[in-house]
Amino acid sequence: MGTYRQEYTVLADAIVTNAIVVPMDAEVKAGEQPSRYYYTDSAAWDTGAQFTLISPRVVEALAIKPSGKGQYMGIGGDQESDTYLVHIGLPNGQLKRYVNAYCADLDDYDMLIGMDIITETDFLITNADGKTTFQFRTPSEGGVEL
Repeated sequence: MGTYRQEYTVLADAIVTNAIVVPMDAEVKAGEQPSRYYYTDSAAWDTGAQFTLISPRVVEALAIKPSGKGQYMGIGGDQESDTYLVHIGLPNGQLKRYVNAYCADLDDYDMLIGMDIITETDFLITNADGKTTFQFRTPSEGGVEL
């Protein structure tokens, strides 16, 4: 099990963590850093996103090729995008394998972590005393009670 906790000193307007994107052709050995990856401090967790999205910056930096095409609902309506089969390294050290990520212009972010990954975690946000605390663990164990 891997847990992660991030505390903000104010009420957060976005939950943003670090993460890595690992191309399918990179060597990945248990307990070791992948042979090739893209590190970012701007991975936004988005419960309104059905799928995980990566920016063109990530695609270009890793020089990865699309695995297909797909549609997702964006702010402007239905969007068609190239998709990329990648592994996503979460800030708790866990690697989510074989994620079908869509490519989208994300402005300030390199990645949106969507519900395809969030639903595999126990995910909690609290906002006591004007401060946001974000926590998650993988794999999900359930039993979170308030």
